[in-house]
Amino acid sequence: MSSVDQELRLALSTGKVQLGSKAAVRELRRGRAKLAIVSSNCPRDARETIDNYGKLSEIPLMEHPKDSVDLGTLCGKPFPVSAIVILDPGDSKILELVKK
Repeated sequence: MSSVDQELRLALSTGKVQLGSKAAVRELRRGRAKLAIVSSNCPRDARETIDNYGKLSEIPLMEHPKDSVDLGTLCGKPFPVSAIVILDPGDSKILELVKK
């Protein structure tokens, strides 16, 4: 498991995270997100919307190398997850990894 996966799991357990592309767009529009993560197979229109709102709010976007099914499994969910927004990283250092 990569360090990004470990930090994402830590953020899920200790921080505040929203799952799904609709929630991602909502939080990016509000400007409350610190980081947006999309899966490698996120639908093109959803990814473009998330990317546009992220640029407007100056919130970084990270493409995770795994697809939505694997990302959902990583999050401990029994369904695919195409997008995740980090509202509060908690004890995780995921924001520092993205800045590198």
